Amino acid sequence: LTNAVIQILTVLPQMGTGFESIRSVGEILECADLEQNQGKQRVTSVRGDFCFDQVSFTYPDSLEPAIKTLSLRVCSGETLAIVGPSGAGKSTLLSLVIGFVKPTQGEIFLDSQPMTTLDLRTYRQFLAVVTQETVLFEGTIRDNILYGANPLVEFGQPSDQTHLTTQQLWQAIKDANALEFIERLPDGLETPIGENGVKLSGGQRQRLAIARALIRNPRVLVLDEATASLDTASEALIQQALQRLMRNRTTFVVAHRLSTIRNADRIAVMRAGQLVEIGTHDELLANADLYSKLHALQRL
Repeated sequence: LTNAVIQILTVLPQMGTGFESIRSVGEILECADLEQNQGKQRVTSVRGDFCFDQVSFTYPDSLEPAIKTLSLRVCSGETLAIVGPSGAGKSTLLSLVIGFVKPTQGEIFLDSQPMTTLDLRTYRQFLAVVTQETVLFEGTIRDNILYGANPLVEFGQPSDQTHLTTQQLWQAIKDANALEFIERLPDGLETPIGENGVKLSGGQRQRLAIARALIRNPRVLVLDEATASLDTASEALIQQALQRLMRNRTTFVVAHRLSTIRNADRIAVMRAGQLVEIGTHDELLANADLYSKLHALQRL
């Protein structure tokens, strides 16, 4: 009897984890907040011109809005960096750009079209995201780079990656500064990387994510703390790759290290969901306001 009880107690944590997983799946299946794209206008091309018109957003069960009456114009090909203290609304703004959440007030326009009238699935075919936590899949390096490579594939049809030439693939790898470590691997592009890329370092995983974004050739790019938690050598390689990735694309960059975004076309400073400053690095330093204080703190 004692042994039986001990065996039951041993598996109790695993059972608890299993029930939590079942509950999470159930929440997704029962969620009523589904994206309605049926019958909306398909996006066949994107210039990357965004206009936020008095946009506010409040999360469910929250009393305070995460974004308050934001009005902002981002031109095609411009790099906009978004900075501010924790809870300022930076990640919420990125979610609005991607279309994960919709404004509770105001309107967002993409190339002069209200985003509420667009099929967001077709819009996201022209968008790429590089985050702090790189999402990789169990498989080879080639598989992870080519994942989602064809942005114009018809929905419900298998993705055909044969349109990509070997030269385009290696060019993306080179531009992402991933060539040197891929060539050292025993099987090169066919090297398995393990679940979530556990066989690679953090910097190597991030460079694969950038190569995947490059091969997609997006018009809109979202970078969310893409260089956080990296050592100095890896950060330098990532920064070089990101500069190539951002070229001629509308880019939204969230960063806590202000040194990584000083060359952005404009820097938007947010506090408590509101846009409090906007301008170039030098202009904001001259204002001697919140950005200047954040910059001074990071220099200490």
